[in-house]
Amino acid sequence: MRLTSLFRAPAVVLMLCTAATAAEPPVGVFLFYPQEGGAPTSADCEALVREVKPSVEKAEAWRWGRAPMGADLEFYLFLDRDRMEPTYAAEGDYDSGTVRWGETRGGETGFDLVPDDHPEVTIKGSVQTRPGSPVVAVTLRGVPSSEGKQDRTSYFCRFEDEMRA
Repeated sequence: MRLTSLFRAPAVVLMLCTAATAAEPPVGVFLFYPQEGGAPTSADCEALVREVKPSVEKAEAWRWGRAPMGADLEFYLFLDRDRMEPTYAAEGDYDSGTVRWGETRGGETGFDLVPDDHPEVTIKGSVQTRPGSPVVAVTLRGVPSSEGKQDRTSYFCRFEDEMRA
């Protein structure tokens, strides 16, 4: 199962679970997994989702800087048909912007990302998912840094959330 989000509806956010097809990019809202110890297992993601109890409503609050009072820090990634937007991107960062999806093969979807703060740069990357697993890996390749270009992989967890306003 895969989460698909309808971001464009004003005042209504609806998460639909759909079966992934080979041609579709993995769009939706995903919970950031802290990278202590590398890639999480399915059980790690399931435990994090049980602990955090993520929702699209909470993710949207974090996205727009309206975190609930006293809430623990949570980060999310919004993937849309044409945007990639993490809630943790800092000004001048390279992981928020316009995305052009490539082919999906064997659970990996390539993309080109044009960062909002660096429109002259195109970052190549990929999103990896496995059927039946809540783990989502996002890799950005050749991200400029003070130490030269670096690859960055971040991990996320899928969660189910159906909301109707």
